[in-house]
Amino acid sequence: MNMILRSIFNIDFKFLGKSKVFELIFMVGILTSTGGLLSAKPIVLVNNSKSVYKIVLPKNATKLELNAAKILHDYLEKVTKASFPIINDNEPATNFEILIGKTSRTKANVFNGENELDIKSFASKIEINGSGDKGLLYGVYTFIETYLGCKMYEANFEKVPLKTTLTIPSGLNVREKGDFMYREVYYPYSKDQTYLNWHKLQRMDDHWGLWVHTFDKLVPARTYFKPHPEYFALVDGKRKDSQLCLSNPDVFKILTENLAQKIANEPTMKYWSVSQNDDSGYCECDLCSAVDRKEGGPQGSILKFVNKVAAKFPNQTISTLAYTYSQRAPITLKPAKNVQIMLCSIDCNRSVPIATDPRSAAFRRDLKNWSLLTNNLFVWDYNVQFTNYVSPFPNLRVLQANLKFFKNSGVKGVFLQGSGDTPGEFSALRAYLLAKLSWNVNVNVDELKNGFLADYYGKAAPFISKYIELLHNSSEASGRILDIYGSPVSSYRTYLSPELISRYGDYFDQAEQAVQKEPALLAHVATARLPIEFAVLQQAKFYGIEKHGAFFKGDDDKWATKPAIKRKVDAFVSTAKENGITELSEGGLSPNDYQQDWNGVITAGPKDHLALNAQVNVINPFSEEFINKGARTLTDGSRGYLDYQYNWLGWYGNDMEIVVDLGSETEIKLVSASFLEDQRHWAFPPTAVTYSFSADGIQFFNNEMVNAKNELYENYTKSVVNYDCVLKNPIKFRYIKVKAKNLTQLPPWRFYKNRKAWLFADEIMVR
Repeated sequence: MNMILRSIFNIDFKFLGKSKVFELIFMVGILTSTGGLLSAKPIVLVNNSKSVYKIVLPKNATKLELNAAKILHDYLEKVTKASFPIINDNEPATNFEILIGKTSRTKANVFNGENELDIKSFASKIEINGSGDKGLLYGVYTFIETYLGCKMYEANFEKVPLKTTLTIPSGLNVREKGDFMYREVYYPYSKDQTYLNWHKLQRMDDHWGLWVHTFDKLVPARTYFKPHPEYFALVDGKRKDSQLCLSNPDVFKILTENLAQKIANEPTMKYWSVSQNDDSGYCECDLCSAVDRKEGGPQGSILKFVNKVAAKFPNQTISTLAYTYSQRAPITLKPAKNVQIMLCSIDCNRSVPIATDPRSAAFRRDLKNWSLLTNNLFVWDYNVQFTNYVSPFPNLRVLQANLKFFKNSGVKGVFLQGSGDTPGEFSALRAYLLAKLSWNVNVNVDELKNGFLADYYGKAAPFISKYIELLHNSSEASGRILDIYGSPVSSYRTYLSPELISRYGDYFDQAEQAVQKEPALLAHVATARLPIEFAVLQQAKFYGIEKHGAFFKGDDDKWATKPAIKRKVDAFVSTAKENGITELSEGGLSPNDYQQDWNGVITAGPKDHLALNAQVNVINPFSEEFINKGARTLTDGSRGYLDYQYNWLGWYGNDMEIVVDLGSETEIKLVSASFLEDQRHWAFPPTAVTYSFSADGIQFFNNEMVNAKNELYENYTKSVVNYDCVLKNPIKFRYIKVKAKNLTQLPPWRFYKNRKAWLFADEIMVR
């Protein structure tokens, strides 16, 4: 060895200490393993699980630098089993160093933005640096993921490979900053700081003093509406607490005083939302209306008010929503320099890229117009089905196209709405892809997705991949709108048909078989299967007594619940709870509630009666929005449950009028119709139901009116209301006409301008 060192480096062994000797031996190993002396070969950090590299920090390292060094140190040792001492830059320099942060030997960097990362390698040294309070961490995690091969897919699931030899490309000069200045992916993992730092994400709790829909937080109706109704919106001539009157000077005074106090309490927060409540009914007083007419809509009075608020707080970013009635950009007004616009894509179709979908034309128009007015534009984008978090939602193919569109349209920040604090359908995969895309919209999504599937599902990955492809192909072929307020029943004829669900189930059977001896991966597969099981269960309610329904007739000629359905309910609830699912929709049922809901379905059973499967002729058309099985929904024997999306026919703003044909003259003692009361969704029972009878379907007699049992009052508990017509004396007729009187106007507590009442009807039962 002395001869080799003397010939290569012209040095004598006897003048070197032991550590230097080891460094030189390590260098010889590197030169031998890389095949040359002077060519730009990779840097060998570890050779045979040994390394002479040290992690170097500034003498007076910041908390950020200390944390970054510790993270790098821990992952290097986990991956290679080699030792990487952490030293300060006041110790003598060597050729084998990883420089973290602003050491005395770090090359000067000029950063062009906040939280940029910088990774360099030259000769045998590596530098990792960054700007802002996160750039250095982002650099370290990028190094760990890109060059060590580690992955973090969930807060508690990461992939750490073992490598006895670790090489790093020489001549690295990686400089990155996010394509969006603000990036939030709203899934459960956003609660974990390590996950956020790894994926370069932000969290509203760390940056927002007030987060959207804040008028009531700043001028609470419970405090001010009764003594000062003039502070609130004038809607159709009446004051309502739905929104504020933004032309009232006292409203401005109260709001800014309360906002000032909140800012004083949390001075480090950057964003403060001054925005409309999640409600309709904007102010129509003369002063507000004058501004709105000039600006083309109620966004005018909102922006004028918000600009005025922003002028009082020049050091804060004042955010406001462009949402529902305020989505359009104003005609002449421009947002102030410190006003941020949060534009919401709530009405966009999720099955086709927003940039090309004809049904998203209004959103594209509004995005373009807002981008012409301000360079401080954020988008709130929706990537989940709000009404059913655990339901197949094939939108993975549009994620990249949508984020590219936002970036190219000048959007500076994105809030990517997921299932919030609870896991949902493919939530880990979707959050992972959205995180990567929000940093760099041009990443290779297929490569990321395939890598995730391979690591997260192991040998089951090919079958999960086939399921995803078939689901998306079937959705695209159907041409159906993918709505964030949809359900697995609405697609029972297309990508969630029983035939396709059976094929999906086959893939999951194969996936489970592939990892049956690997409990962690098997649990991942079981979680991925939940949406298909959910679709089966929800459709079982919908089909009722039909082939794919929940019920069958036993040998005793009585309806019973299929044992397989009971088993599926138990398994679904158990798996959901094991995986931390706390609610099945936004503000919806917990797994335990879902179990209770099914218990009620099983106990109630189907409705067996004389009009079962009778033909129904519709006189007053129902809404195409809630078509279910069409007219036969009313006589299919399946109950309407407490969810308006299942087994209900809807009439929007008009009366129901239908005729049931019993097929022949039948003795009738009772006729009943069921209606849903769900005031949150503007579904109200009829004021009255009239039943009349006919032998020929032309002349109807015996008009029997059943009035609502109770006077309408504010009530947000869902219920099914039955309107029973009990005849004093049995009569024989073939045809029954049912007329249900809808509300002509919404009650004051649910009044919305230009909105009407829903009348949801289900089974017309005859005995």
